[in-house]
Amino acid sequence: MSSPSPSSDQPQSRNRPGSACAECRRRKMRSFPPGSQERPFENLAANLENVLFGRTQDPVSAETSTNGDVAAQPTVHSWNEEPQLNVLLNEFNAPAGAPSVGAVPVSDLLHAELDQLYFDRAHVFVPILNARRYLSWTRDSNKSVSRRCLQYAMWTITTSMSAQLEHLCEPLYQSVRQLLGYLQLVDRDSEVDQIEHVQALLILAVYEFTHHNFRRGWVSAGQGIRLVQLMDLHKLDLGQAENTGSHQASTLEDLVCAEEKRRVFWVAYILDRLISLRHESPLTFDERIIATRLPAREEMFQTGQLSQMTGFLSKTIIEDRPLLKAELSEMVILASLCGKTVLHRQQAVAEQADCGISNSFWERHRWLDAVLIKKGRTISAVQPVTPTLPAEPVSLTPNLMIQSAILYHCMTLELLARATENSETLRQCRQRALLTVQEIIRLTEAVLQLSYFEISPFTPLPILLCAQVLMMYQETDASCVLQLQEVLGMVQNLANTNYLCREWVNQHSDLFDLEPDFVLAEEESHG
Repeated sequence: MSSPSPSSDQPQSRNRPGSACAECRRRKMRSFPPGSQERPFENLAANLENVLFGRTQDPVSAETSTNGDVAAQPTVHSWNEEPQLNVLLNEFNAPAGAPSVGAVPVSDLLHAELDQLYFDRAHVFVPILNARRYLSWTRDSNKSVSRRCLQYAMWTITTSMSAQLEHLCEPLYQSVRQLLGYLQLVDRDSEVDQIEHVQALLILAVYEFTHHNFRRGWVSAGQGIRLVQLMDLHKLDLGQAENTGSHQASTLEDLVCAEEKRRVFWVAYILDRLISLRHESPLTFDERIIATRLPAREEMFQTGQLSQMTGFLSKTIIEDRPLLKAELSEMVILASLCGKTVLHRQQAVAEQADCGISNSFWERHRWLDAVLIKKGRTISAVQPVTPTLPAEPVSLTPNLMIQSAILYHCMTLELLARATENSETLRQCRQRALLTVQEIIRLTEAVLQLSYFEISPFTPLPILLCAQVLMMYQETDASCVLQLQEVLGMVQNLANTNYLCREWVNQHSDLFDLEPDFVLAEEESHG
């Protein structure tokens, strides 16, 4: 750049040695007036520090410029009101262009506590990480943006489950969102980075479903599901024979990485089915083309003993043997049954609108009915939930899921009541639906006895389904009115800690004699 010098009419190049020219100094004065900060990233670090110590309400209030710099004036308050944690903000050592807002390193002690708490409390709900593999890089100061993003997602859901660390949850969450935004803009050739990006999205989706709102969790889950499809995780075991020894020829690291990918796919699959059950949205994954084996047992996954192959969903779902208790494969099969009831209902609605109910509908209905009854009896026999025994999450979750599938299946026939000529069939369906509602109420009573940390994020789905059925039947059956009040009480109880319930309460505030902004105030506090 050339500009006139105050002492000479000859232009002076800025690249030459010496002080800045007059024009450059004037521009600098306009950009940074006297008393202002000339290094915006220092402002950013101060702002993040304020957030971590609870001194600001909006961790993303800084204005982002086109070159990625973030300028903001830190809000200064007295921080003697809250206990100070040993949280240190250092510059994020990331590739060029990575957003500095992702820099929330913590002390060694807090780092260890967050990692341990994740595997103690949160991992059971999103079992997609091998602890040994994660711990091998968790303290690496040069970790990739994808790994940093995964780590912050883990810590976000972890701090939401800790009364002592809850104040760190929101700043960590905002950092994850910023890092995810960065990852969407860069091309990454590394397959490792891609799988860790998906893991971060799935963990974050589970957190958002229960701590923000359904829509936000749905969007994050959808992004993860699309990346799963992009990576072809639905056909990881395509072409492998049932009893080949290919597993034995692989290294331990290869086996663990392959199993992590399977688990990422199946957790994405489960989320897809549960979202469809709640929102009646179209299913994303087509089971007919899935060529990825079911996940191994958790113990085998964590220890790396993965030489024995698991089966495929298409064969396992029709087997009579009991499901593996407290295993991800059990949740996959139950989610598959839920998905089949959703697809059956959606096909029936489309058929009715097009050409009326066909014979294929009744064939599907009877087959699915038989499968659900058989699975329901097996689960209740092998994993009973009785008043005389303490409630266990590992037994409650499968019982609730299979009962939800049965209830949704009954609702399909109710939806087609006008097209059903056999009134006896419809009467039996309604009776069975009400019996299923009673069973879900009984199971939910046991859920309410559990610790907050033991309750699955998607526990409200069955009881919300009950509320929907009882609201449908209450005009024709007086007994449904009392049951509905009992269900509403449970929903309101769960709403204290679960945003899926809070959102539903807000949408049906007239049933609770509450103001419609029951949830809105909470939403505003979480950005």
